[in-house]
Amino acid sequence: MEKENKKKTIDILEDEPTEDKTAKTSKKDAELELLKEENKKLFNEKETLNTKYLMALAEQQNYKKRIDEEQQRFYKYNTFEVSKELVKVLDSFDLAIEKDSEDERISAYLKGFKMIRNSIFSLLEKEGVKEIEAKDKPFDPNLMISVGARENSEKEDQTVLDVLLKGYMYKDRLLRAANVIISTVPEKEPENAQKEEIQKEETQKEDNN
Repeated sequence: MEKENKKKTIDILEDEPTEDKTAKTSKKDAELELLKEENKKLFNEKETLNTKYLMALAEQQNYKKRIDEEQQRFYKYNTFEVSKELVKVLDSFDLAIEKDSEDERISAYLKGFKMIRNSIFSLLEKEGVKEIEAKDKPFDPNLMISVGARENSEKEDQTVLDVLLKGYMYKDRLLRAANVIISTVPEKEPENAQKEEIQKEETQKEDNN
């Protein structure tokens, strides 16, 4: 009897309509597709969050780098403006001690001024200030300002003849440009120029022969 009941149950399962089997399969496929879509959505969200995190991290690092660079610049050039004012004080001392005096009292004062001037300049040197060497040097528009010109046949054209106001560098920055007088080559007289031209032509003819 028991065997007959089992056989009937198996027969009933085997005789289950094909439509019901298809419906169950379609439902499972739909659920699987839904899970796949959900998984894909979660993966995209994860990638988006990861990208946002990396961007935020990069922005934070760039901000820290900018702050560090600004601090370095501040510490490097923190006395720039003070040095700019102090070189004006040096100008006053340079003007005062430009000429010596035979008067002993005045000479003693000037000697004291020189000592003070040198002390101030030593302090500035420790901060990275140095005087621009200009006299007898070729004119450099990046470091000098030409305030006049004078003919000079002994110097090359655009050579600094005199320094009217000293220039200074502050580390790798220009603190103040030097004000200078530069040389110009005198114009040759027409006769001399013509003679030189004739001599050149004669020399070329001799070379050709």
